[in-house]
Amino acid sequence: MLDVKNSTEYEKVAQQVYQAILATDAVETIEVLHNVQITGRSGVAHQIDVYWRYLKYGIEHQVLVECKYYKTTIDLIHARNLLGLLNDIPNSQGVLLTTKGFQRGVVNLCNFYGISLKRLRDPQGSDWDGFIQKVEIEGTLHRTEYVDFSLKIDGKDEESVVTMGEDKTVSVNSLEMIFQEGTDSPVPAVTWLDRNVPFDKTQINIPLTITLSPPNTFIVLPSGKRVKIRSLDVQYVHSCRTLNFSFDAMDLVRGVLEDFNSKAIEHTLHH
Repeated sequence: MLDVKNSTEYEKVAQQVYQAILATDAVETIEVLHNVQITGRSGVAHQIDVYWRYLKYGIEHQVLVECKYYKTTIDLIHARNLLGLLNDIPNSQGVLLTTKGFQRGVVNLCNFYGISLKRLRDPQGSDWDGFIQKVEIEGTLHRTEYVDFSLKIDGKDEESVVTMGEDKTVSVNSLEMIFQEGTDSPVPAVTWLDRNVPFDKTQINIPLTITLSPPNTFIVLPSGKRVKIRSLDVQYVHSCRTLNFSFDAMDLVRGVLEDFNSKAIEHTLHH
């Protein structure tokens, strides 16, 4: 939503929109200003809501944006006022910007003199016609909590014999244990258990026990040396939780710049 409370805030949002457009346009922007005084050929100073000066192909252009934060359609006097500004400020283009729309006389006059008519408005559901606006995802999170496990070392493995022979006081905190499958990269014990303890959806919240006898798994000690595991007795509990996630693209869009005549959306201003 635009979430503006008065004309000044509306004008500043319009400035943000045109600055964003210019950042992607093939022109060299000189300045985009809010609430400035521009002196015309007559010597009279005119107040401009949003003033944009840019270079294109080496030629300087000026865009005068008049913003009307009204709850009703714009009447002819505003189009006449902008036409007067364009006549007094040479080499300028005019944009009449509002929230609702324009009366028929305004549309005819502005189309004849080349004044662009735009709406800067709140986003609406029809803006996403042909596109995906809302996404709803439901998923299930499976989790295994390891209550306890005990293991036996393979005393016949040569590497383990050497390791145990060098360090008679091997002590490892089970929560910090590192396992290595053969020559694969070492992983935390819980990660290894998640890969090797099967998840049974029929046994949710029931204490379970399993004995694993991995053929080639080692504990990596803090010293970097390894001992081979012969078997593990694991006590664990499965849990299951349903997750719901919803996303509405409209929540990301603050405002929409729409051409009044073609109804084409020219820019979306994001939060």
